[in-house]
Amino acid sequence: MRSIRFTIAVFGASLVYLGNVWASSSYDETVRPFLDTYCIKCHGPDKQKGDRRYDTLAIDFSDEESMWLWQDIADQLNLGDMPPSKAKQPDSHDRLEVVAWVTENLDIAYDKLKSTGGQTVFRRLNRVEYDRTVRDLLGLGPMLADPTETFPPDETEDGFANIGSALSTSDFLLQGYLDAAEAYVDAAAMKGEQPQVKRYQFEAPFYKTSNRHDGKDVDGQFQHIRKNTTDQGGYLWLSELKSGVPNSGYYRLRFKAEAINRVYPYEERYVGTRKSEPLRVEVVAGSSAYGDLENRTSSDRELQSFTISDDETKWYEARMWLDEGFQPRLTFPNGPNRVKSLRKSLVMDYPDSFQEYIHEYLLPSDDIYPYSVEESVARKVAEEAKRIATFVPEKLDTKGTSSRKNARDGWAAFYRGYDGPRIRVFEIELEGPIFESWPPPSYKALFGNFEATLSNAKPILKRFSEKAFRRPVKTEEVDTLLQLAEAKHEAGLSEFEALKVGLRAVLCSPGFLFLQEPDGVLDDYALASRLSYFLWSSQPDDELRDLAKKGRLREANNLRKQAARMLKDERVTAFTEQFTSRWLELYKIGSMPPSPKEFESYYVDGLERSMKRETQLFFQNILDENLPIDQFLDADFTYIDSGLARLYGIDGMTGSDFRKVSLGPNSRRGGLLGQASVLTASANGIDTSPVIRGIWVLENILGTPPSPPPPDVEPLEPDIRGATTIRDQLKKHRTIETCNECHRKIDPLGFALENYDPIGAWRDHYPRGGKEKPVVDASGQLPNGEAFENAEGLKAILADRIDQFSRCLTEKMMAYSMGRTLDYSDRPEVDRIVEELDDKGNGLQELVYLIVESEAFRTK
Repeated sequence: MRSIRFTIAVFGASLVYLGNVWASSSYDETVRPFLDTYCIKCHGPDKQKGDRRYDTLAIDFSDEESMWLWQDIADQLNLGDMPPSKAKQPDSHDRLEVVAWVTENLDIAYDKLKSTGGQTVFRRLNRVEYDRTVRDLLGLGPMLADPTETFPPDETEDGFANIGSALSTSDFLLQGYLDAAEAYVDAAAMKGEQPQVKRYQFEAPFYKTSNRHDGKDVDGQFQHIRKNTTDQGGYLWLSELKSGVPNSGYYRLRFKAEAINRVYPYEERYVGTRKSEPLRVEVVAGSSAYGDLENRTSSDRELQSFTISDDETKWYEARMWLDEGFQPRLTFPNGPNRVKSLRKSLVMDYPDSFQEYIHEYLLPSDDIYPYSVEESVARKVAEEAKRIATFVPEKLDTKGTSSRKNARDGWAAFYRGYDGPRIRVFEIELEGPIFESWPPPSYKALFGNFEATLSNAKPILKRFSEKAFRRPVKTEEVDTLLQLAEAKHEAGLSEFEALKVGLRAVLCSPGFLFLQEPDGVLDDYALASRLSYFLWSSQPDDELRDLAKKGRLREANNLRKQAARMLKDERVTAFTEQFTSRWLELYKIGSMPPSPKEFESYYVDGLERSMKRETQLFFQNILDENLPIDQFLDADFTYIDSGLARLYGIDGMTGSDFRKVSLGPNSRRGGLLGQASVLTASANGIDTSPVIRGIWVLENILGTPPSPPPPDVEPLEPDIRGATTIRDQLKKHRTIETCNECHRKIDPLGFALENYDPIGAWRDHYPRGGKEKPVVDASGQLPNGEAFENAEGLKAILADRIDQFSRCLTEKMMAYSMGRTLDYSDRPEVDRIVEELDDKGNGLQELVYLIVESEAFRTK
């Protein structure tokens, strides 16, 4: 590595870098004997641990494979990971002498690669960038529908979804672009008279319930929401507005409601909701075109949240955008997870509350019947006698058999006895669409101040395409669009519709879909786009375009000034959300959801969303305040809501609002490794795996991902008899020599996090294993001999490797910023940034500035 200070820190030596002396040491006199003594035994003709062989390693540093192996040797020696702690060790002088020889040759090789490497492949916008760009371009920010939902998933490379070499284009995607462009332009091109404002009033019942009817609903007065959206009946929707609102626009929603039975008469373990938490209503828009509005649909969009007062009827109001065909639905996000599953336990343990249900809708043979065998027999005889005397099969289908407990009347009887938490809704009002101006901004984004006629087609198309292409357009490009519009008009379309075809074509053109980056040093327009897609995942704004037009963006300090301005803009949330999602793999949260039975709090407290939000706010705070990046490794603060507070064992918090909280020295939650998002993303929803978590740390904190396992080795040793814990299993696994080389690096890092369960809750014992549940052992030893007892000990070791983490984070952010993976030619630039960042205090904001000012960022 180029950072001599790092080398000195690692080996604790007060040495002076005698570059000329060390560099003159010949390979035969110094390096070869060192490799023979300390490396060839494990990386020679007999063994090739980690798929590395050094006895045949060429001295030719112009060969990329050889250069990669030499770089690996230098890195491992610098980190002290090689030779292994139990092997014979060289003294510091010999080790540094070899590192210096390798480093000098690597510097020469990198300089030669610099002129040809490091080019960003011609890349298209990914799905997120495409959607955000079109919305910004057309002023469609609040639009609910997602025209990109049919796009195939973006391919990833090194975890990132914006890497040009991975973003292929298919016929299916091209058809998606055509369909999406039509939907966007139609949504923006509101023409004609301004829609009249209409007022809707709805009273209970707002919709007719199916079989799970709440017996406490009163027609004409109120209807209840009694559970969250994980089960049928979690949405209170408007059957009179099933087709949705007739026009897109802003609407004013008002509803009258009160919270009932927040403090219910059962133990919390039955219902699952928190008696200390105020009940909430969340407005979720949806369209019947996507499915039954009583259940979740892919069209669902969360619009507004309210805290509802206990036993006090009040009006609640919000202004929100609704697309044509959508309607607002009320939900109970912190309500019970499922009522059906708790019915049996409630009836069995609180029979006095459910007498009507028991005696009218349960047979003694039902497994929920709560009374004695004697009474069961007596009632069974009575039921049979009644059946013989009045045999009516239709009635028996809904009353008199065990299946009838799911019938509407049976559920109504159960709910009449059920005193769990509910939201009682009395009235709902909706008014709109409301526009501050007409035509709306989206119309002007398409046509400007021109009348939408073919006589104005050329200036309309030129203006729109120049903004869409993010650069000046060529005459022939505008002429092609104009000819298309004229041809469509001649084929029978109106002038307005023909113009829309031309505008749609812009959104399907390579000039829009791909970032235009000429080879070599980027021009101002390309640089403006690279900067805006790095920090905003969208197009450059007027100020960036103006600087690019004047050719001033590349002037001294202008890139830094613009980056500083953009970091203060609300659009920077795209950087926070997208970068943390890919770097920390937060996109995996929810892909393997945990068991509702074993991890009920994950659903009742809405932890999936809260986990991501904590990490996003944590990252944003470090960025906003330019805090040192070592805060990611260990910090004395975080952001939590009441659900995360309960998960973390932090008392005194209620409500869904996030707050910055101080963490004590024994909180176990400082830094990324203590956050539920990372711990859940690195689990599988069922149990934890030290292998998965260990690889996560290697890849995303240390920047040293392990090699893939050999294809002929089973994931775990088949014979694990006698292995009672995952540690025992992995110990057996490491007896396979080909597995041990990587697992000795992976497993200790994962063991350190074993006290955290699959959703990040603390545990001292594993949940399985009979009465004597195994104690969690979170201790470990790294390949260089450093040992720790738990996660806090590991974090202390990682803090001493801040240069390694800095390099990892720099490489990740550079790849994200440029839309390409890094290669050998980038190594000197990464070294320079890491060293300069250290000189300036390691602030996260400073890292952003150093990246945008780097030669790699300013060059294709």
